[in-house]
Amino acid sequence: MAILGKIQRSSGVAIIVVGLALFAFLIMGLLKNSSSLFRPARDYVGKVNGVKIPTKEFQEYRANLQKRYGANYSGSLTMRQAWDYFVNKELLQDEFKKTGVIVSDDRVFDVLKNDPNIRRMFTTPQGVFDENQLIDYLEKINDSKNINPRDYQAWQQFVKGIKENEGRKIFTYLVRGALNPTVKEGEWAYRKETDKVSFDFVTVPYSQIPDSVVQVTEDDIKNYVAAHPDKYKVKESRDLLFVKFENKPSKSDYATVRAKIQSLIEDKVVFNEKTNKNDTVPGFRHTTDADAFVKKYSDNYRPVRWFTADELPKDIADTLKKLHKGDVFGPYLRKDKFFVYKIVDRKDNVPATADASHILISYKGTGIPGVTRSEDEARKLADSLLNVIKRNPSKFADLVKKYTDDKASVAQGGAYKDFSFGKMVEPFSEFVFTHKKGDIGIAKTRFGYHIIRVDKLSKEKTSLFKLAELSKNVEPSEATTDSIYAQVAVFTQQAIKDGDLNKTAKAKGKSVMPIKKVYRYEANLPGLGDQPELVRWLYNKKTKVGDVRRFETKDGYVVVQYTGRTPEGPMPVSEASVLVKPILLKQKKFAYIKDKLKGHSLEEIAKNSKGQKGHVEDVTLDAPMIPGMGKEPVVVAVAFVTPIGKISDPIRGEYGAFVVSPTKITPAPKLDSYYPYVAQLQRKESNNVLNRILTALKDKAKIKDNRPALGY
Repeated sequence: MAILGKIQRSSGVAIIVVGLALFAFLIMGLLKNSSSLFRPARDYVGKVNGVKIPTKEFQEYRANLQKRYGANYSGSLTMRQAWDYFVNKELLQDEFKKTGVIVSDDRVFDVLKNDPNIRRMFTTPQGVFDENQLIDYLEKINDSKNINPRDYQAWQQFVKGIKENEGRKIFTYLVRGALNPTVKEGEWAYRKETDKVSFDFVTVPYSQIPDSVVQVTEDDIKNYVAAHPDKYKVKESRDLLFVKFENKPSKSDYATVRAKIQSLIEDKVVFNEKTNKNDTVPGFRHTTDADAFVKKYSDNYRPVRWFTADELPKDIADTLKKLHKGDVFGPYLRKDKFFVYKIVDRKDNVPATADASHILISYKGTGIPGVTRSEDEARKLADSLLNVIKRNPSKFADLVKKYTDDKASVAQGGAYKDFSFGKMVEPFSEFVFTHKKGDIGIAKTRFGYHIIRVDKLSKEKTSLFKLAELSKNVEPSEATTDSIYAQVAVFTQQAIKDGDLNKTAKAKGKSVMPIKKVYRYEANLPGLGDQPELVRWLYNKKTKVGDVRRFETKDGYVVVQYTGRTPEGPMPVSEASVLVKPILLKQKKFAYIKDKLKGHSLEEIAKNSKGQKGHVEDVTLDAPMIPGMGKEPVVVAVAFVTPIGKISDPIRGEYGAFVVSPTKITPAPKLDSYYPYVAQLQRKESNNVLNRILTALKDKAKIKDNRPALGY
């Protein structure tokens, strides 16, 4: 499809027999049914408020995601994205029904006819969008249900996608429309930003009170977490230790590849069975076609080309610069590859930059849009134009306008300025940098024939090197991989016997790495990459804490020990302590300090508490900063409501315990209209509204995840 590449008491025994038979019938039915009492249902991956997410649809959607992103994209990510899509879809469909959101066929048609890509497909010969063409096409698609069901189903899916997307838009607009801040709220936003207060204060920093003075117990932390369940809750997770074994080449592998590439440098004498004579086969040093040689023998073919001095491989540039034409350097090892380089040619004292103008005469097959001439026609035209220019050089600019197929350079008269050798395609550059200023000639590139005029050559000189690169990859041999596998197998068995990966690794001189909080369906593990099989093993009901298993990775093996499990629910005390203890320390230190913050004046309070006096000028609730102490919103809020000259009760701030005494309150001047602030609040409330709605809906929804039962 073009658009989408739609049942008597007379015999009690008889009743019992029949009853047992019916019971047996039911049991057999259940045993045969995939959603029986004894096996988990496999026809759905989950339920959202009782609505099933079909396994087939889920798998198809996930497969399409994987196809879109490519084989290298993490499978665990497509799993999560597919799950989120279906959960969100069901949550929103329920809300659409409640709110009466309906996407009509007319709206779908409006979306289609306003899509720029679709408009381009249905145009008149004059390039004007023709709505009737689109209508005719849609009628044909709808009539093709029995003739071409595949295209029809694809069309139905496309329409379904439009309706889902438009439904989200309508629902979002409805919610946004309900988010209408009042004028009073706008005024409050203005006052928060503009009302100012100045005040004197005394503070006793929490850091001034040693932690040993107060005591935070495990029960304190546990009680605090229990009082804030939404803030301190965790998802189920697993912990593990792992040891990596990389499939790396051995010393013998390096020596073998080095000898192999070394043997390609010099000529070889080979017996020719056809002539019954010895033939000399040129090696890399003496070959007359370096590019063909490299293409035949190199593991990583790179065409022979010219390099400027700055483009040479950085690690050996100084060495290559000293070589002469025909010289060979190597074998040289770089990142598990051996290289041999040959200076096929070199040019010294070449201009560093140049200006040149050209007329491109392209031909069919070069990729230039709209060109239909043959290569022979292009060559003849180029030759003809060259003769015209040689007779009358002043016609160059006019011929550029009339003939060039390089439309990007027409406005500049075909000119390109201040380019170095490597910035243009090689035949073009080679012509320019090997000729003199004013020279005119033809060079053929993959774009066609170029009539080139050399306009300027810089006085600054450089050297050019025509470099051939021969390379061989160093990879672990079969003997090496067998040896590594045997080593891993022995290590794994010993670790299972020891029951302690740390102990086994220490004895074998291997490093152990931990991974904390491995979540279900989040298989991209630090240091290991995407490991869905490993994560499935961790979450398998048969896997117990302490179990050890070997897994294959893309670059070798990893031996893993399952070390712990954190169940879903309140955060464990050991984990919550880092977050909660500082809060409780502040609370207890404040309780310790506040009785000392007493006196008839700030001076007396400072003396009694050994606190610090200070003053803050013109702060707002929007920016409640106390210099050197950071944000103190509660302290500033208390300053606004405390009468001028009065001393507040002790305040539990972020930096320490405070008392404040306001010296000046400057109310903001009244405005004729607070609508700019109302609009600002509305924009703020509207931001990311759909995601906020979905988060709230998920918190309230009954979501059953059946993926573990399906082996995901």
